[in-house]
Amino acid sequence: MHVRVHELAKSLDITSRRVLMRLAELGIPVRSASSLVDEAVATRVKESFGQYDAATAAGSTTPRQSTWNAGAVRPSTHPDTLRNLNRLKEEFPVVEDHQAILGRFGSQFVYSLVGRVPRFEDCGFALVRFSGAIENAFGLTREVFFFYSPHEDLQIRTFRAAKKALVGLQREVTPDMMFLWAPDRRLREKLDDWSSGNFLAVPLVLSDDGDPIAFIKLLRDYVFSRDLFYETTPVQGDRFFGRRRLLQTLRDDIRNQRVAGLFGLRKAGKTSVLSELKKNLTGPETIFILRDLESLPSPPDDPVPILLQDLIDDLLGELRQRELPTKALKGLDATPGISEFKRAFQSTLRELADRDITVVLMLDEIEYLTPSDRIDVHEGEMTSIAQLLGALRSLVQENGNFTFLLSGLTSAIIESGRLYGRPNPLFSWAKANFLAPFERHEADDLARSVGQKMGITIDAGALDALFEATGGHAFLYRHLASAVVNELPVDTFHREIKKPLVLRTINTWRRQIAGNMREMLDHVKRYYPDEAYLIEILMNEPEDFAVVADDVPLALGHLVSLGLVQEIDNAYELTPVLQLL
Repeated sequence: MHVRVHELAKSLDITSRRVLMRLAELGIPVRSASSLVDEAVATRVKESFGQYDAATAAGSTTPRQSTWNAGAVRPSTHPDTLRNLNRLKEEFPVVEDHQAILGRFGSQFVYSLVGRVPRFEDCGFALVRFSGAIENAFGLTREVFFFYSPHEDLQIRTFRAAKKALVGLQREVTPDMMFLWAPDRRLREKLDDWSSGNFLAVPLVLSDDGDPIAFIKLLRDYVFSRDLFYETTPVQGDRFFGRRRLLQTLRDDIRNQRVAGLFGLRKAGKTSVLSELKKNLTGPETIFILRDLESLPSPPDDPVPILLQDLIDDLLGELRQRELPTKALKGLDATPGISEFKRAFQSTLRELADRDITVVLMLDEIEYLTPSDRIDVHEGEMTSIAQLLGALRSLVQENGNFTFLLSGLTSAIIESGRLYGRPNPLFSWAKANFLAPFERHEADDLARSVGQKMGITIDAGALDALFEATGGHAFLYRHLASAVVNELPVDTFHREIKKPLVLRTINTWRRQIAGNMREMLDHVKRYYPDEAYLIEILMNEPEDFAVVADDVPLALGHLVSLGLVQEIDNAYELTPVLQLL
């Protein structure tokens, strides 16, 4: 049986040019994309790209051992590498067995050390580079960390030391996974308990039945059991996707000392953006203070005294850690007023300016300072909040090394002319940024990248369905993708999400997130009353929407910026976020 090169490329979902290049690498001469190759050659090409034989593609749980050799890594011949590996084997003879097992699958130890883990000098570790077939199957693109401990009763402090050693390596290593061996009968049980959704620890416990692919099955059982789409906490680093344009805008605002606000729906990813911004910009010359305001007492109780003390404590902590001056802030009373805080902070900023150090303050969940459902934000009696914001504005104007950002649900704190009976110090001065849903390319990148780490491929139709059902809202997109992943089998080596599976999952998923959607809409009603009124008009009397919206253009702009309403062919309609209700 023969197949043409372009047909083979189509089955692999790659270009004919790549297949031709691979054939050349394999020493198989062909003229063009229309050339024929026999079945044996086609199989070699598929295996070289990490594809599996027909039995595997059909869902077999026992692919041939030779399949995993594709893209084999050459054993190292460097004397230092071999010397260090031999030392690791002397300390841990089991490494010899692991090397032999990995070698069967075209994988090799490429780096190793013993006695370099502080306070755990009896431990050792190594880095392994897997074959191309294994990397493709399990979404691995870097070397993987292997840790060896001699302890028969492994303790969590050793596990933490292993993670710290992983983070401290000056190499490009898989950051969220490690393999760990110890002569502890409860190794698997302990690592399963200590692992988290964001970090996978695989116990190097292999069966004694001689199964040649026991290691591959172990890798499959752990990698495929993860659900990396489901997130309940802010993400950053490798887990952060999209928002590049927004991040650049906020970075420019900070560098140009512009006060900015970041506003968006609940679960839209505001805190993740702030965390990623802090991670990217924190350095010797920049101090970031990220303060979540949700724990503060709400008006009519005055939240400012507690907030001031928290800010002082956070600043002192950062200054002490960097061995910077703390005298002005340490000299404050236990309950300083706004004026005293401003003077002390002013003095500190001037001392930091001499060292070219900038301070950036980020106040998250700002709606807890302006709860419009509990107090009149325009004319209420909480004047201390307006005073504090005025003091912060003055500090920005008087110091070239300070600025601040606000983040939350409601933009009223910078768009209202009055704030608690006083002129709003941020009105027409601070800049509003709205966190919209993912753009299509951002959502696709998230789905493919996260799916790859779980050994999952996602076809174009499935990506269409995921985006259409959620409108690209970060929380909803991840939640639906998570629900779909939970429908996939874990006892196979080939997992793929296709459009029919997404469509079958949507109805059940909608019931699961009904409460989240109701909470989201309740927050819109609470903090955006004009916008909530427009939503009701669009839901119930869409023919009157344009006329009503003309009277409240700011509210309409908010709805579009928040991703709740979209304009199509000169008409407005609800986005998928609200269509779920």
